[in-house]
Amino acid sequence: MLLGNLKLDIAEIPHLEEREFHLLERDYLYYRITGKVLFLLVLSGIGASISLFGKIHFGYWLYPILGILLLVLLVEFIGFKYRGYAIRSKDVSFRSGWLFHRMTTVPLNRVQHCEFTQGPLGRLFDLATVKVFTAGGNSSDLDIRGLKKEDAIKVRDHITQLSAEYE
Repeated sequence: MLLGNLKLDIAEIPHLEEREFHLLERDYLYYRITGKVLFLLVLSGIGASISLFGKIHFGYWLYPILGILLLVLLVEFIGFKYRGYAIRSKDVSFRSGWLFHRMTTVPLNRVQHCEFTQGPLGRLFDLATVKVFTAGGNSSDLDIRGLKKEDAIKVRDHITQLSAEYE
């Protein structure tokens, strides 16, 4: 039996970016913005307390927080359309990033298990996350966030079914 290591031409390798990615639910944008606004409200409350008891002018903390809020909103709105996922017969991928592009792909023959999670804010927006785990770690290797609950359950079951074919 001969073992071979064939040389591949870069031009012949298919590009994952050319695949059709499913966009995330529009509610996920509002979910992300709500989480960030809640965090900034807590910071504002802390700043207000310091201003009240420390006699510091409110402009020292309010204007930077408003500037950060506007910047966060701009980045979220622009970057949202770059998020998506693709499930193919042999792998699952998630992409994100407007300024810094990131794409994570996990081969289905490496998948140990999938998990469906939904936090309190996710329940409010009826959104969930599918976490894909491979061997060798206690954290997920791929998170598909921003799916409707029913879609997340379908995606989890589909990935589990496809990965079970490799056992």
